[in-house]
Amino acid sequence: MRVRASSLLAGLLVVVLFASMSFAAPTVISNELQPVLAAADESEMVRVVVLMRDRHDVQELSSMMDGLRAADRKALMWNEVSLRADRSQEDLLDNLYRLEQQGMATRIRSLKLANAVDLLATPRVIRQIAQRADVRAIEWMNDEKVIPDPPNSGGSGNELDEICWGVDNVRAPEVWNDLGYTGEGILLAIIDTGCNYEHIDLADHMWDGGAEYPNHGYDFYNNDNNPWDDHSHGTHCAGSALGDGTGASQTGVAPDATLMALKIFNSGGSGNEADCWAALDFCIANAVHVTSLSAGWTNASNTIRESFRDQYDLVNAAGIVNLVASGNEGSWGTIPNQVRTPGTVPPPWHNPDQIEDGGLSGVITVGATDINNNIASFSSRGPVTWQAISPWFDYAYSPGAGLFKPDVSAPGVNVKSCNYVDSNNNGVYDDYADGWDGTSMATPHAAGAAALLLSIDENFTPAQIDEILETSAVDYGSAGKDNSFGAGRIDTYEACLMGESMATDVNIRLTPEYDEPYYIPGNGGVLRFAARIRNNYAVNTPGVVWTEAILPNGNTYPIDTYNVVYQPGVDIEAPNAAVQVPGGAPSGYYTFIAKAGLVFGNPISMDEFEFVKFSFNADGDSEWSMTGFEVQDNAAVEVTNVPTEFALGAAYPNPFNPTTSISLSLPQSELVTVSVFNALGQEVATLQNGQLTAGQHTFTFDGSGLSSGVYFISAQAGANHGLQKVVLMK
Repeated sequence: MRVRASSLLAGLLVVVLFASMSFAAPTVISNELQPVLAAADESEMVRVVVLMRDRHDVQELSSMMDGLRAADRKALMWNEVSLRADRSQEDLLDNLYRLEQQGMATRIRSLKLANAVDLLATPRVIRQIAQRADVRAIEWMNDEKVIPDPPNSGGSGNELDEICWGVDNVRAPEVWNDLGYTGEGILLAIIDTGCNYEHIDLADHMWDGGAEYPNHGYDFYNNDNNPWDDHSHGTHCAGSALGDGTGASQTGVAPDATLMALKIFNSGGSGNEADCWAALDFCIANAVHVTSLSAGWTNASNTIRESFRDQYDLVNAAGIVNLVASGNEGSWGTIPNQVRTPGTVPPPWHNPDQIEDGGLSGVITVGATDINNNIASFSSRGPVTWQAISPWFDYAYSPGAGLFKPDVSAPGVNVKSCNYVDSNNNGVYDDYADGWDGTSMATPHAAGAAALLLSIDENFTPAQIDEILETSAVDYGSAGKDNSFGAGRIDTYEACLMGESMATDVNIRLTPEYDEPYYIPGNGGVLRFAARIRNNYAVNTPGVVWTEAILPNGNTYPIDTYNVVYQPGVDIEAPNAAVQVPGGAPSGYYTFIAKAGLVFGNPISMDEFEFVKFSFNADGDSEWSMTGFEVQDNAAVEVTNVPTEFALGAAYPNPFNPTTSISLSLPQSELVTVSVFNALGQEVATLQNGQLTAGQHTFTFDGSGLSSGVYFISAQAGANHGLQKVVLMK
């Protein structure tokens, strides 16, 4: 038999690239993949995902998030998982890119949260990868029919001034009208078949992805930046979460939340897990607040379930709230395998009714109810179990009660929502589609409820959101949490009342006049914005609000400080605030920050936005000024010069690269030492060592010569001591 030289060379190349790593057992190739490889032609490309042996240390990464603001947790988590995945995958990816040049692999994609590589490769390449010691498992990524076909009823047109039954059923209108929460400022990702982002009820509050993502999201199935819905399921789900009723039918629970469209399924409703994992990567990289996944996989392998739980552990630690459908197998599925994956992943909060012990994770699973608050016959029921899956081996079942699922339920029968299709072929999209059933329809209702809660306090953790949703739900099933309704059907009004009682004592929100970044000309200009401060104090409570700017060099410039009184049930509002940026300010990127607390230097809440100054005007005014921050009658009080208590403020920015600033409130002249220590307790910098006068002092820590990691800034003044954790990210 003659062998072509090019074929022999290609085969040798694979051996050279992978043979040195041949210590792993061939069983890393999944049972589903083995017959596929056996039947495939050697030139055929097979879609697989390669999971690396290194798994992210959830406990370590979660501890790094302690004490950080919500937005900073997402940024730090993404930075850490990206760095660790890149190190783990570096050798494999280098080899795969070389094979791509030989036509033996293609569509190579690094997945960070999963620490996996998604690709198409020949059977020979896949078998050789399986011999690597740094590979844990290889799974077949076969497109599975996940999303059901839409009903044949087509669009239902417009019904004027209608609030759809599901929205009314969960009492969302009472939240908007009586409590004033609409989801504004919360970014919600619908992970589905894409979205009709031109829909009249969605178009004006789509995510602005800039030049890189001009169509408000990404299409992972087709690997392009246009997540247009060619099925209808995604648009319908989006409408139930945040349709705003412009076209006449109010379909959405959180009508002012911002929508990110992520497409992972094709026009037939089929897709695979790797595209879902890529979407989760995208969510954390772009600081999403809430994800809604109205889909799941049946009979998922233990390896797939492991990876989903690992990833939702990390997304949960980063502060993202995740709602997932339980599935539609209630009429025929077999327990404990009736709930679809990742709906099987544990929730972030432990309900006291949960009998079997087990770990927590990041999925709030949603079942479906009808207009009479009955559980839908199709709604998948728990329990589920993880007793055979490493490393958890928890939620034992039979014997044992397993893990209760779903966690909550929501309207999911005969649901009307936004439509994507031109059913009349007249060039006009039908605005709405009626009569849809499924836990798919229930999940975005619950996701909208999570957005409403986060609009009360963006710093709510996923565990707090889960606790509020479960505790405030209306219990229509067996007493307590059960495997039909979960904790009950969600009640957004009771949830938001509970959220107000649990919210951070003070919550400040800034809304700039223009989208970020705000541009200031070289000769100076004005930043215009609105500010709102909400509080939960039961009695009149004195406090402080202060504003500052982070300069292009990383230093902090104080702008103004006000004494205020937080009054029960009264928002402090400044609808027409303005900051005059002088021409003498240096050019570059700035961050404007407003902070609120009880004492200067210890913010309870803060918010910010970016602006850019184009050039430096040496002859321009050098003074900054602020007007219009009318926080009721007590706003424009004299600047607080001498603090009454010792306090080491929160460092900002944090995480940082390469500099961060920290403020110190000193009520009297004192010998002060401010030092920086690494995680091993070794001193790496001294910021102050000597006498300081009473007042406010700011110090800048420059980590240019240090490696990424956790550091501690310590301040000692007489008997007083303060400590702040900071994270250097390079």
